[in-house]
Amino acid sequence: MFDKTIRIALGTNNQAKRAAVVAATGLEPICHAVPSGVSDQPLTEDETILGAITRAKNVLAAEPAADFGLGLEGGLTYDSTHTMQWYLFSVCAAWDGNQLYIGKGLYFPIPNSIGEKLEQGGNELRHIVDELSSTVGSNHKEGAYGLFTDGRITRSDVFRDAVLAALTPFQSKLYT
Repeated sequence: MFDKTIRIALGTNNQAKRAAVVAATGLEPICHAVPSGVSDQPLTEDETILGAITRAKNVLAAEPAADFGLGLEGGLTYDSTHTMQWYLFSVCAAWDGNQLYIGKGLYFPIPNSIGEKLEQGGNELRHIVDELSSTVGSNHKEGAYGLFTDGRITRSDVFRDAVLAALTPFQSKLYT
């Protein structure tokens, strides 16, 4: 776990993302909703990464007493080279004011019909998942991962791994 004196600012109030930071670090983040600067449903890897970076930088600017700003962004990408398949994935950007690192979570195939529907615009994955699972606020809970795996993998799980990956260079002496 992380040194208990470290202060982490998280660029959202989303409970699944907050839980991911707690699971990865053992620390309760300072949650502050900040803009991502990208669409509500990023549909490319680059847009998703940019959203995470923007959130990390914006939250550290909003919470300057924090040691790190974390931006967590979920997105979709279409693999037009190997599988012709849509994938859901999670990104964490960690920013300390000088260094920036990106961690990525599991890339998970989703039904192409859902990816195509999202590509047509006007919808977010969370709305489709809420409809399919007859729930509200799935993006604060298990999310699409939980729906597709019957709860074996959750949204918090994949964000936890992305947080660990992004923060590792700040914590390991092997990166200096």
